[in-house]
Amino acid sequence: MFKGYGLTGVAGLASGLVFLSAIGGGALGIPLIHLVPLPLMMVGLSAGFLHALAASVLAAVVVALVTVHAVPSFAVVAVLPSLLLVRQALLRRWHLETGDIDWYPPGKVLLWLTGAAVGLLLLGAAVLASQGLNIEELVGRHVLEFVNKMPVAAPAEVRDALIGLWSAIMPAMACCVWLTIAALNGVLAQWTAAKAGTAIRATPTYGDIVLPVWVAGVLAVAAAIGFLAKGDLGYVARNVAIVLLWPHLFVGVAEIHRLLKDRPNRLVLLTLFYVVFVVLFQWALFAVAGLGLVRHWTRPRRRDAGGQEEK
Repeated sequence: MFKGYGLTGVAGLASGLVFLSAIGGGALGIPLIHLVPLPLMMVGLSAGFLHALAASVLAAVVVALVTVHAVPSFAVVAVLPSLLLVRQALLRRWHLETGDIDWYPPGKVLLWLTGAAVGLLLLGAAVLASQGLNIEELVGRHVLEFVNKMPVAAPAEVRDALIGLWSAIMPAMACCVWLTIAALNGVLAQWTAAKAGTAIRATPTYGDIVLPVWVAGVLAVAAAIGFLAKGDLGYVARNVAIVLLWPHLFVGVAEIHRLLKDRPNRLVLLTLFYVVFVVLFQWALFAVAGLGLVRHWTRPRRRDAGGQEEK
């Protein structure tokens, strides 16, 4: 059983200190930043939303005592995904007749995180637009500065290709990284809480993850606007479409795990899949996300206890 607010305080301190260590630079900065939400999610999935909220407030205070200007970044990196994931993951419905509990499905938790990522992208675009800035041009300048600071000089054609690609999708990639970190920390937090015997909810079967049927329609609309519109509207819409495609990547990965579940050489095949995925990342990403889209439309529709088809 969870030990109360003592561990809540420990979680808040840990998250705040990990964040400060990450932004302090050094070789451990990049891997540490990926783990900032983990303590908050662990305490939330073990003790409930109020404990996650209390730990988040304490962590924000710790960050503010060192550098108050970093608090908004901490809120985006750690507090927002943690509180959103914990709140949605702990939603449940009881069936009085049977005593069974229906927990909020992981696909819908992922969808809420995706919505938050899209919201962050649109908020950033709105702020820049309100200042009269050309969003694509501004992103391009930052990408150019980053490429120019790279320690290894690349051939001119490779350099130009990188600048063009990164300038086109950098806002989406930032949001997709945020979404991936949030989702993976949620999975790790649930696994840790379950192993410790403190998990409130049952661990879902991630291989069965599905998204609501309307998500692909919203993706198609964003892609159409991105293709047809010019200027900042088209640029933002294209990036939104990439973010909306990202959860289908999770569905595709889950489908591959499901297909290989009963194979005797499962570990070898999964290792080969991830090696190929990393080596051919750009093409593999769209291939696996495409598999997720196919799974999205071909999966059998589930019905809840009231006989209603899943929406």
